[in-house]
Amino acid sequence: MACLLETPIRMSVLSEVTASSRHYVDRLFDPDPQKVLQGVIDMKNAVIGNNKQKANLIVLGAVPRLLYLLQQETSSIELKTECAVVLGSLAMGTENNVKSLLDCHIIPALLQGLLSPDLKFIEACLRCLRTIFTSPVTPEELLYTDATVIPHLMALLSRSRYTQEYICQIFSHCCKGPDHQTILFNHGAVQNIAHLLTSVSYKVRMQALKCFSVLAFENPQVSMTLVNVLVDGELLPQIFVKMLQRDKPIEMQLTSAKCLTYMCRAGAIRTDDNCIVLKTLPCLVRMCSKERLLEERVEGAETLAYLIEPDVELQRIASITDHLIAMLADYFKYPSSVSAITDIKRLDHDLKHAHELRQAAFKLYASLGANDEDIRKKIIETENMMDRIVTGLSESSVKVRLAAVRCLHSLSRSVQQLRTSFQDHAVWKPLMKHLPSWQWGCSFSSKIGVRALVIIRAPGFTKCTR
Repeated sequence: MACLLETPIRMSVLSEVTASSRHYVDRLFDPDPQKVLQGVIDMKNAVIGNNKQKANLIVLGAVPRLLYLLQQETSSIELKTECAVVLGSLAMGTENNVKSLLDCHIIPALLQGLLSPDLKFIEACLRCLRTIFTSPVTPEELLYTDATVIPHLMALLSRSRYTQEYICQIFSHCCKGPDHQTILFNHGAVQNIAHLLTSVSYKVRMQALKCFSVLAFENPQVSMTLVNVLVDGELLPQIFVKMLQRDKPIEMQLTSAKCLTYMCRAGAIRTDDNCIVLKTLPCLVRMCSKERLLEERVEGAETLAYLIEPDVELQRIASITDHLIAMLADYFKYPSSVSAITDIKRLDHDLKHAHELRQAAFKLYASLGANDEDIRKKIIETENMMDRIVTGLSESSVKVRLAAVRCLHSLSRSVQQLRTSFQDHAVWKPLMKHLPSWQWGCSFSSKIGVRALVIIRAPGFTKCTR
């Protein structure tokens, strides 16, 4: 009987909730413009922090009407601005909300709004666009569909600190590869954004910094340009180094370190430059310490792994800085035992980052041990290291498995370790699982399979499998 009554009860509750939201939508159709404006303002106040109300209004068709009012020439600029604010609030709900907004073609409407001469309206449109473009469900290509959009956004950078913050944030989230880097670079991103690094607004400085990190990543052209840019008489790398100082916020230190790392890897800064050896590398090692948040430790380790990967001297310096090799062992201790955690939120947080921590640690160990035999020996002698690699090879996360194989591949360059530690821990057993067809000479599309095959073919490994 309870099951039979459940559906009517749910329908009744849904009907009441929908009815309570209906009047907000009805007021958008009032013939009196002032009542429409007040209705939008009331709707804005009703949806703040209320995801259920946001979902109800979307279901009831509020979005098409708001977009209509936003685009109508007869609408007052105040009404248009309030509509943009409400749409931005709706976008800050769930991913389904963003999908609904995208289905209503909100991006072209907001981009059209950027042509208005009214700064407050422009800022409201940009704030909404920022929220939508930073959502994982929004295709970044939508920013590049119309060739006139990027140059217009560049022109709007000078309007206010809010336009600077929102536009830089949009660029940093929508720059996903060399094609996007080229488009932004060709439209003067470097010149237009560089001076924002000295803005009085911390948020503007941070978003500008993030822009440069995504622009420089694996891009020699951008990196070679950045190294020669002057801002208030200082070269850009010098400004990045100042942002690495310990008294700066951690987010700023990390992002500055990423900028310098990417410029170094792109060949714009030498690996033996003081800004790399004495500033960037020590900063990234600091980010790996227990004192940092888990997400900061992940980002620090992965960036450091990328920085030192091709350079033997940087690997040696990193290995003896702040006991880094031993410090990384702590990455495998999450999540802590449930009995030691009384805070459910902390347990959930640890679980969320546990895979990322192990992946980052394996990557950094792989880079550290890429060339030097003494470093490999120290890594292998680290507490339970071989057991952790064996466990990592069987993890549920593909990224962790790949990082574990990458680490094993790095350590397998030592014939001595192949014939001792590898044999003692029977690492070949989990490796075999990554070779679906055990045939010498077969080819594998899987990155894990390829690396596993390379390890197994290494001199001395054959004896381990017998």
